[in-house]
Amino acid sequence: MAEKVKRLGLQRDYKKFLYFIDGQGSVCRKPKSGQGENEVLVEHAVDRDNRFLYFLDKDGDVARSERASGRRRAAA
Repeated sequence: MAEKVKRLGLQRDYKKFLYFIDGQGSVCRKPKSGQGENEVLVEHAVDRDNRFLYFLDKDGDVARSERASGRRRAAA
């Protein structure tokens, strides 16, 4: 289950842009066409923790979900 980290209420256009959280915790967007540069929408929106995956949820807020534990299954 995801938890909201910061409420931003961003209006997004998923037909034209890809939205992501960069390594510094800033909310960015990039044109889907591949032409153009990344545009920072909110600088340093969150302090990142490597135990979590960060994303924009359907409300335009920053949310996080715990990463998989990374354990491998034993070979049978």
